[in-house]
Amino acid sequence: MVAKKEKNYSNIISIDPITLNSYEYSKNEIKVNKLEKSKKDSFFTSYIPAKDIITASIEMSRNISDEDLKDAIEIKVYDELGLDSAIDYSITYLETETNDVKNRVYNVFVIDSSMVNERLSRVKKYTKYIDFVTGSPFLLQSLYKKNFLEPDSVDCFVYFQKDDAFLAIYRDGEYIYSKSLHYSLAQINEKFCELLGERVDEKDFNNLLVNEGLKGNNLDYQQHLMKLFGEIFLYINDVLVYAKRSYSLESIDKIYIGSEVGELLGLDEYAQSYLGLEAHEFNFSIAINSKEWYIDQIHILMILSAQVYFDEKDENLNFSPFKRPPPLSERTSGKLLGAVIASTILSLAYPGYQLGYDYFLQFKLSKQRKVFAELNKKTIAIKRELANIKRAKNKVNSLLKKEGQKFEFRKKLLNEIYAKKISYPMKALILSELFQISNRSQSKIIDAKFKDGVLTFDIQNRSDKKITEFIQNLTKLNKYQINTKKIVKNDKKGMYLSRISIGIDDEK
Repeated sequence: MVAKKEKNYSNIISIDPITLNSYEYSKNEIKVNKLEKSKKDSFFTSYIPAKDIITASIEMSRNISDEDLKDAIEIKVYDELGLDSAIDYSITYLETETNDVKNRVYNVFVIDSSMVNERLSRVKKYTKYIDFVTGSPFLLQSLYKKNFLEPDSVDCFVYFQKDDAFLAIYRDGEYIYSKSLHYSLAQINEKFCELLGERVDEKDFNNLLVNEGLKGNNLDYQQHLMKLFGEIFLYINDVLVYAKRSYSLESIDKIYIGSEVGELLGLDEYAQSYLGLEAHEFNFSIAINSKEWYIDQIHILMILSAQVYFDEKDENLNFSPFKRPPPLSERTSGKLLGAVIASTILSLAYPGYQLGYDYFLQFKLSKQRKVFAELNKKTIAIKRELANIKRAKNKVNSLLKKEGQKFEFRKKLLNEIYAKKISYPMKALILSELFQISNRSQSKIIDAKFKDGVLTFDIQNRSDKKITEFIQNLTKLNKYQINTKKIVKNDKKGMYLSRISIGIDDEK
């Protein structure tokens, strides 16, 4: 089956759902985009601020089946988080690593569906569809998927936006924890004005943070900023302490700090002093012209996440309520329409098909008959040849049997001749050796017989000690298995007699 070709979007358009600021990414270049002039075939992506996402970590028994898991998680989330049952929530979850053999641990994300619909409706007025929407903390995973960061450490990200700020932690490129911080740029400006006792325009304040930061020449400004950011980093440190304890993190390896308006000068020293971490710049370039001006990194992350979505088509964290409908062929109505058209064509074409198919079968049958006739001739010839081969084989087998019988007779005869030629001299040597030993003991061997590989003989002497001496000398040779029962005396002859048997191998 041929895989269906996915649509390849040439343009990616990122949209801030609050300010409606938008960028277009195309052909490795990025530029400011006007929503009302967006190309309709572009891929549209947006995000949900961290402050609008309720996050929690829950444990579920491993005994719960996969079919029942979703319902069980939703019930437990409503119970533990005290959610209002009258509100329609979108609840998603990701499993995290744990050593617990009884329970599984899940990061759960809860979003008010009506709030998302209302907020993104402003975008939909211009785009009609929004293809991909996810939470701002989840956008960070694209940095690992697109190889901007190595997934080999525990990384912390802190990002300040105008109306929100969030902290997120990733371990080995996978999401672990996130939290909305109570220090958006607008809130920082408000607290600064309270400390200063006078109003500072928000735009001017942001320029101050970017251009002078915490190292400005205005001592009043610097004093209040130092106090304010001291509070901020103490708060961040408390959040990190909680996250490390809750998720069994030994340490944080790297921290990336950035903001919607650009790098905030001087924060690296606060990260070192309050967190004991070296701060890395939160600024990633994806286009050949992106170094010409600073771009809100949320837009960069949205574009990267859209590219990851192209590759993986993972809908698990896609919260868009305005997704582009699938092609007509994939919709239920489209499939029904296709079935109706196909059945109509088939009903009209059926008689012609039957007639044509009949001619086709007749032609195929005639052709197969010719093939069968040719194959039948070859089959008869092969059977005749096999019969001749079988007769020849029987003759060969008969001759082989006769020659085999002759061979076995000659083999047996040769073995007997060989045995006689070897066996008799061997037995003579044995008797010669026995006579020599008997002579030394002044004994006499009488009545020697060979039978079934055993030599049996009688030995006599006037002294039983001489016979014992003979047996001992024979034993010292270590060549024979000797068997003798006893030495008896013949009183009539005045002689001692012993019958001795030794094992002899006739084949030797």
